[in-house]
Amino acid sequence: MRILIIRREPPWPLYYGGRLHSYELCRRLAQRHQVLLVAERPCEEPAAPFNFECRVARAGRLLDAPDDGRGPHPRPDRIDAFFGIDPVFTHELARLAAQWRPDVAVGMGYLSLAHLAGLSDIPKICDLGDDEVLHRLLELRHGRLTRKWHDLKCLLAALLYQRRYLRQVQAVTVLSEADRRFCYAYTRHPRVVCIPHGVDCDHYAPQQTPPDEDRIIFWGSLTFGPNISAILYFAEKVWPQVLRRRPGLRWTIIGRGDSPALQSVRVMPGVDLVGQVEDIRPHAARAAVVVVPMVSGAGIKNKIMEAWAMGKPVLCTPRALGSLPGEHSRNVWLARTPRELATGLLRLLEQPGLREALGAAARQTALRHCSWDRAAQELERLCCELVRPEPAAWSSPLVQADPLLSGRC
Repeated sequence: MRILIIRREPPWPLYYGGRLHSYELCRRLAQRHQVLLVAERPCEEPAAPFNFECRVARAGRLLDAPDDGRGPHPRPDRIDAFFGIDPVFTHELARLAAQWRPDVAVGMGYLSLAHLAGLSDIPKICDLGDDEVLHRLLELRHGRLTRKWHDLKCLLAALLYQRRYLRQVQAVTVLSEADRRFCYAYTRHPRVVCIPHGVDCDHYAPQQTPPDEDRIIFWGSLTFGPNISAILYFAEKVWPQVLRRRPGLRWTIIGRGDSPALQSVRVMPGVDLVGQVEDIRPHAARAAVVVVPMVSGAGIKNKIMEAWAMGKPVLCTPRALGSLPGEHSRNVWLARTPRELATGLLRLLEQPGLREALGAAARQTALRHCSWDRAAQELERLCCELVRPEPAAWSSPLVQADPLLSGRC
């Protein structure tokens, strides 16, 4: 099967969950099918370890051959312009698809929707990931007061944009059951499918480093609104309560980028705002507890699955857990209010046995339920159902691969 993948940029480096999701799915699909990934702009590091072909547009152009004379699509309207949709790239993508003749096209991210709409006679899937409308709604509800007008504009634009274009694709995939229900509620799209993230349990294996019982950790992009809201929420409402009981406690915050909103957190007692690191694993190993105090955002939190794979105890809100298979006091510690977060954290810090039990159960959960192979299997099955009526049987190339079936539906 020939699968055309469309992204705003190549999925490398793996700085955030959207790139990780695309990278892991594409490289698994490429083991069984011919995958061509087309990107509108280059990534920060050109030498990416892809096992599939990747073409990057130059000034919107994908082909060296002259145009057929029709020219690019009309100038984008206000909604498309709001999201930076390039009509030249949309037109070039349609020309490329006419030459390459894919069996199915998969747009990764909501920004790919307008480009998918420019393709004809091809089954189309939009892998939304986190539903952008739900994300913007939660930001409007829980975000900073100074950004309310901005968040409202983004919410209305996302709603108009996605309702316009989602009806032009045959299937939609999202990361969580909450996203699936919400997307169906405002679009009534007949085929919204949940395909969650996975985690590399071998890469994120438990380390032998003994944890420091006076250190906790949070990691994630420091330019992502929900992460900023979570840090501010914990810093303002939880951290002072905990420090009164444990004045020697340290809170490590790791992530790429920076935000002026975090300046007050940077100077708080006990906070180490480290920034970006090459490898999160040794830092996580030294922490006694991983805190994920999300109050906004949707989808699946990679940081929870990574912590689970490392066998670390996780303290988080129900919003952070989402549809992950977590059960309070078995493989995760859930807290809904600042007081519950503070008392839960103190209890975990004071009881090493409880931390070990939570971490061991979390590791088993990651091994059983958080598989990239399973996610790729679901996307492959969906592609095959659109190309032909019967779904293909999946056999992971790492376990069992039939050479007679490889690359076919």
